[in-house]
Amino acid sequence: MRRVLLYGNSLVVSTVGASLLECGGLELVRVDAGSAGAADTAAGLSALAPAAVIFDRVTTRPDLVIALLDQLPQALLIGVDPSSDQVLVLSGRQEPAVAPADLLEVIYRETRKE
Repeated sequence: MRRVLLYGNSLVVSTVGASLLECGGLELVRVDAGSAGAADTAAGLSALAPAAVIFDRVTTRPDLVIALLDQLPQALLIGVDPSSDQVLVLSGRQEPAVAPADLLEVIYRETRKE
């Protein structure tokens, strides 16, 4: 079963969570947005070992998203934007890149999907 964190108390995150309740194979965990610093919050969420973290792009601090990318490289970070009806999917997956040719390979491989 895949653990999915629903980060924050915004209406959009609650709505997404309610929709996902109908899907099988997911363990949904609601996490309140606290007042702790980004690094402490990311470390706490990392301890939950999620497959994905869903957050509201409007209300979630950008420094927390960056900290989550560092702490949860295996998880998908899914930012929901209610004003555009789109999601932004981020991954902390690391690629070795020591030369411009390495960067080009990553760019071409990842953009081939479009």
